[in-house]
Amino acid sequence: MPKFLIILISCFLVSCTNNDGVEIDTTTSGVISISADESLKPLIEAEKMVFESLYPKAKLNITYTSELEAIKLMLQDSCRMTIVTRKLSENEKKPLIERQINPQQIKMATDGLAFIINKSNPDSVFSLNEIRKLFEGTAVQWNQIFSKSKLGKLQVVFDNPMSGAIRFIKDTITKNKDLPNYCFAVNSNKEVIDYVEHNKNAIGIIGLSWISDEDDAEMQGFLNRITVAEIIPDSIIRKSLNYKPILANLALKQYPFCREVFMISREAKTGLGTGFASFVASDQGQRIISKAGLLPAKTTIRIIEITQ
Repeated sequence: MPKFLIILISCFLVSCTNNDGVEIDTTTSGVISISADESLKPLIEAEKMVFESLYPKAKLNITYTSELEAIKLMLQDSCRMTIVTRKLSENEKKPLIERQINPQQIKMATDGLAFIINKSNPDSVFSLNEIRKLFEGTAVQWNQIFSKSKLGKLQVVFDNPMSGAIRFIKDTITKNKDLPNYCFAVNSNKEVIDYVEHNKNAIGIIGLSWISDEDDAEMQGFLNRITVAEIIPDSIIRKSLNYKPILANLALKQYPFCREVFMISREAKTGLGTGFASFVASDQGQRIISKAGLLPAKTTIRIIEITQ
């Protein structure tokens, strides 16, 4: 082999790895730490699996936690990217901007909050006004919502004390007032499902991605254990559709508890975080979101209504 060719190959190898043999960070190689809202875990894991299979030199280390903690980890430089259901506040952006870091906030999908109840509970259709009563504390017993209900005191369970779901409810319904004392939190979306399955008085609130993929065996197992409630909005647009948190209702903005999902990056240069964000925003990444039963940020959704 010619000497100049050997030198060229050696230079190429050096450019791809450091002295320890670790892949240098590029858009398709290296190692990155990411924090994420645990309510989005099934969706993010699907994106991660495909991305790492396409780019075997890339490794995504993802920490799943509460929304507040996920953002905190990114702001403290414990990770370069966070995936949550809101943008950064001005106060959160300020310390980054002072360090000349302009955070990139990219919408990747529209998610929803799903309200789940025990299989033995016959009341599975709530008006938006009845949901308001749950969080404003004007209903304490089930029969204050459904007059014929034989259940007792209400129990409303969230996934985490610092949950994005709690923040969303406070932002949209209670206007930042404290929730009633029958509202409490466990430690994960899976624990919410377990609690509702074994407590007939409970209403659980989980991220839609935990139950939205109809082809996922684990999600089908979850759906066999609980019932997903329908939430009727104040203004009914199309009576032909149900009012569960499904893709069609997200696309029509007909389900009242929709929330946007953002990838927020603090990368100062083009690196693996940029590569992963670009993949998720690509046609392939957006199709993964659609397949998972959520609304992609970019892909056009066709809704076909069959009438008789």
